[in-house]
Amino acid sequence: MSRSERPWQCTWVNNVIKFAKFSIFTSYFVVRFYYKHYLGCGVLKIREVFDSYINSDKTKSSLKVHKGKVDKYITFIGNQDIEKALDESLLRKYIFDKKQNPKGKYDALKNFYHYYYEEILNLSKLNFPVFPIDTKELVSRNNPEKRRPVYFSKEFDFNCLFDDRHYEHLNNHGAALAVKASLALALSAGYDSGEMFPTNGEHEKAMKMDDVFFEEDYIKVRNFSSQSTVPFILIQGKNAEYVKEYYKLRLSFPITKKFQQSLFIANTWKTNELNFDTKITTKMIYYPHDLVSYMLKYITVKEGQPTPLITDLRANMVLHSLYNSKGSALQDIIELYGFPPFVKQAFEKYCMTTSRDSEPIFSVLSLDTAKSEESFIEDEDEKKKVESRISVIDRLVRDSVKVKKLKEIYGNSCQICNEQITLIDEISYSEVHHIQPFNKLHQGIDDKSNMIVVCPNHHKLFDMGIIALDPENHQRILHVDSKNPLHQKMLMANKHRLSSTHVRYHYENIFMPLRESLLETRKQGIR
Repeated sequence: MSRSERPWQCTWVNNVIKFAKFSIFTSYFVVRFYYKHYLGCGVLKIREVFDSYINSDKTKSSLKVHKGKVDKYITFIGNQDIEKALDESLLRKYIFDKKQNPKGKYDALKNFYHYYYEEILNLSKLNFPVFPIDTKELVSRNNPEKRRPVYFSKEFDFNCLFDDRHYEHLNNHGAALAVKASLALALSAGYDSGEMFPTNGEHEKAMKMDDVFFEEDYIKVRNFSSQSTVPFILIQGKNAEYVKEYYKLRLSFPITKKFQQSLFIANTWKTNELNFDTKITTKMIYYPHDLVSYMLKYITVKEGQPTPLITDLRANMVLHSLYNSKGSALQDIIELYGFPPFVKQAFEKYCMTTSRDSEPIFSVLSLDTAKSEESFIEDEDEKKKVESRISVIDRLVRDSVKVKKLKEIYGNSCQICNEQITLIDEISYSEVHHIQPFNKLHQGIDDKSNMIVVCPNHHKLFDMGIIALDPENHQRILHVDSKNPLHQKMLMANKHRLSSTHVRYHYENIFMPLRESLLETRKQGIR
């Protein structure tokens, strides 16, 4: 009988051959794993576990779907030690890289994660740690705003996140300083986890040692927002001190991980010297991302608060900035970060949780100009008082090369009132107003011909359209109320040429619509 006439024999022989090959491979892997893992003769790499995974009968049903994604993950992180390769920070970076729908990557890595603990370590599901990323965190590619941030309440005291009593159990000064610096950067500069704790392939987008500049009373850090032209963010107060204290240690601490040597946030501790609460996590803490995540959970559990993700901290920064400024910080926030989902969601949260009993600010300005000027001064005073009491939401100061040069021309003095604000000895402060707003809606340009140096009060009046420059004479100021002392007043200084296009745009599209609206309101009041 020929082979073609004995199909059953061919099938049987093939199965025997397949089984023999699999048995030989499995035996080799088990011996290799035992030799490396239990006898301490080397460390098991993720690629070795993957080789076992793709040859395992237990994964065949899902192997076709998951194999490619797990292989891409290994390419993404490199052939690292298996325990480090399954770190939350690396898993999170790959799953939420915004290049593909995260659901498929999540399912693949979770399946691989379970295979490692169940088949390689031979642990039951009850005895190994759960997959570190919850399904509720998955964000649809077509709906990036699906997951809502976890917010602290309006009354929440952010100082508790830095309370030393929460860090005592770590028994490691370097680890405590790294966490406090990370929290300070997230809460005062709006840094996301990717900007503080990058993976191997994303270092160009991460904070480096030379991205921070130290002065006696403040520090200046790089602004990573792609939607902003503001290159730096200034941090003052306690948050600046936390960053400074960590920086001093960072300079003297030997960084053993090569990829961290240029990074600002690095391992300023040794994992085997770190203590942690096993009720919060049972996994070893290898990287800063894991340490900060652990401490966020530890502190919020102790304080009886909901636990946010690290990425939620910047949303909390925006929300509480709005709370503490009664909403007036929104423009500064948008100039710093644009209007990405975390800003939009925080603004929506603010609107939903804030009383709307007070009248719009325009109604006050339109009825009594003298009173309006007073109101602005009172509002500014109140804002300064609030900012002095809030140590977590630090004042955001903007700076750029063009802006800095223009400010120097006018000696940081307002072109409207000629006043110069002195913050501390030898440090003066002014702002620059883009006449045709520099945003997607109005499409102004970031050029001196579209800029005017002003104090904060007159900056606000320009932005709201209450004052404008006369398109027929760029040195003449116009006010929506012709009786106001500012109306028809000339600029105190004018040392650079302004664009007629930008001046007329602001006059026609921002100033005149408001003026006509207020005139109509007054007419209705007279009737």
